[in-house]
Amino acid sequence: MIEQHERDYLRELAKKQLEIANSEEMRQKETLWYAHNDFKSKDRPMVTFERGTFNREFEHLWQPKCQSETARNIEYYFHSNMIQYEYIHDDTVMPKEFAIGIWASVKPFDIDIKHERSIGETHAYKIDYPIKDLEDEFHKLKKSPKYCSFDGCADYKKTVEDIIGDIMPVRLSFGPYIGLSANINCLMGLETMMTSMYDYPELFHKMMQMLTNDILELWDWVEASGYIYPNNFNVGACQGSYGFSHDLTAKQDSFTFSDTWGYMESQETSEISPDMYFEFFFPYYKKVSEKFGRLGYGCCESVSAIWEKSVSNYENLSKVSISPWCDEEYIGEQLRGKNITYHRKPFPNYLGVDKTFDESAFASHIEKSLKAAGGCFFEISYRDVYSLQGELDRCRKAYEIIMKCIDKFWR
Repeated sequence: MIEQHERDYLRELAKKQLEIANSEEMRQKETLWYAHNDFKSKDRPMVTFERGTFNREFEHLWQPKCQSETARNIEYYFHSNMIQYEYIHDDTVMPKEFAIGIWASVKPFDIDIKHERSIGETHAYKIDYPIKDLEDEFHKLKKSPKYCSFDGCADYKKTVEDIIGDIMPVRLSFGPYIGLSANINCLMGLETMMTSMYDYPELFHKMMQMLTNDILELWDWVEASGYIYPNNFNVGACQGSYGFSHDLTAKQDSFTFSDTWGYMESQETSEISPDMYFEFFFPYYKKVSEKFGRLGYGCCESVSAIWEKSVSNYENLSKVSISPWCDEEYIGEQLRGKNITYHRKPFPNYLGVDKTFDESAFASHIEKSLKAAGGCFFEISYRDVYSLQGELDRCRKAYEIIMKCIDKFWR
């Protein structure tokens, strides 16, 4: 039950957000995003800072006024957007609508994965891998059950609409994500995954085909059930980026995966050779990737190592992650003149580890990336920062430095 005073408060927050969202500043940023994502303009790289990993440093700024769980969730949505606007102030556009994300997934091979997490403020954990030897335990691999959050999201949408629907639209969106290697890693760990490709190549391929078939069956079920909604507006698309695109569908019903951004990554295969990635992973990633209208690929792995033989052959590739482990100059040469965004993830230590923000060294780091990506569609998403070392305005300072570097070095 949501009390009347909570409803009144949430409506005031919605009006405050909408006022900012309709400002000239946000209109200009939204125009830049559409031109950038639809490959219309290279004039201005887009820059975002993903706050989730260090968001706890801003928690003291939120003194919730709502008591009920649903009202507090809605309140936090507005609060989070305001923190991004007031303290980060990057190229994130203040939303004009309340977006609710639908997710769908499988439980790989119907096997429970046990995680043991450390106590306290840490991200450390270990996994009790259920597969120790692929040949001996292959019989454990069963059909993967399907899950989708559509019903709960549709109910939540009705609740939010009842409170603020006359102030701003409430929309559903679907953002498909696939990390086949992450599923295999959780199943058996990196060491067993790597040795299994040598010891049992036929079984490894059979395992990958089983998982791929289950995922494709999941996507078919999601489409047939009418659970797909586009993510071509102001919602997260992949890796700190946003989905703004006029080129993806403008239909109003009966959506398919070809109307969406999809995202895939394969960090766990970073230490295998390009030939082994091509043999044991690429064929299965490729089958899944073909469903999407737009594809974002990569996270912290070095896509430069597997670019020529594999990644360059994803036909709908639209954004590719350029992590600190990539050969920046090589990828710049490969993407120059192509409608694929050079999606740069800068080294996080400047913001997240150094006690004193070395602005000069940071500027040099950004300068190197700008020069490597010259002539490409270029985007910076700052990620994997786990602390701002007590400086809540550090991201805003970094954004201002990046803007100065763009003015000076971007071609």
